[in-house]
This record gives sequence, C-alpha cells and structure tokens, in this order.
Amino acid sequence: MTIPSVQQATNATYSHTRTTMDTYQFLRLLIVELTSQNPMDPVKDRDFLAQMAQLNTAQQMERIGSLFTTFQATELIGREVEAVLPTGTTLKGKVESVQMSAGRVYLSVNGETVPIDSVRTIR
Repeated sequence: MTIPSVQQATNATYSHTRTTMDTYQFLRLLIVELTSQNPMDPVKDRDFLAQMAQLNTAQQMERIGSLFTTFQATELIGREVEAVLPTGTTLKGKVESVQMSAGRVYLSVNGETVPIDSVRTIR
C-alpha cells in the first residue's frame, strides 16, 4: 500500500489497487492447472520446478513489500493522521508507534490500534 506523504486539500481519500498476484491466488491457479491437466501429458518436472520457483519469488516479494510498508509506516511516528476505523468511526491523532501482526501493519493512534490502510490523511 502506498501512502502519499503530502496531504491534498480537504478530505482526500486514497485508494490502492492491487495489480500483482498474491501467493493465495498463485496457489489457486497452480492447483487448477494441475487438476485440469491431461493425464496422458502431465506437467513436465522442469515446468513444475519453474512454477515452484515463481511461487517462492512471489512469496519473497510479498515479504519485501510488507517490510517496505512497515518502514514507510515508521515515517508516520509523531505525525497527525486521520483514519476511518473498521467500525466506521473517524479517529484523529498522533501516531505513537507502529507494529506488525499477521503480516499486516498497524499504527497506534491515541492508544487505539489502527490498520495502516485505514489512514485517510496525513499532516
């Protein structure tokens, strides 16, 4: 997720569109391919190993992306943010800390844990 460091005028909402395939989608595609293959002409070992290498690469890129997001989030410590919580309420305050849990990045704002993708404005 990309969070712009410059706030645009009044109540700007940022959206993030994912254009890359995540690990889950890759595995689903691989399973469909394996179950749909012709039994008389199965996937060659070389092709299967290439797909597994692609999966490993995709997983590594996902980890790097998570770390990058965490490093970006640390830049928010001490800055004022406005976030819309999953409950629908709006929270404004200073970012006190950043934590990562289950592969997701969370900010601590006014003692509440806020997913980073809930942030709408940064000051």
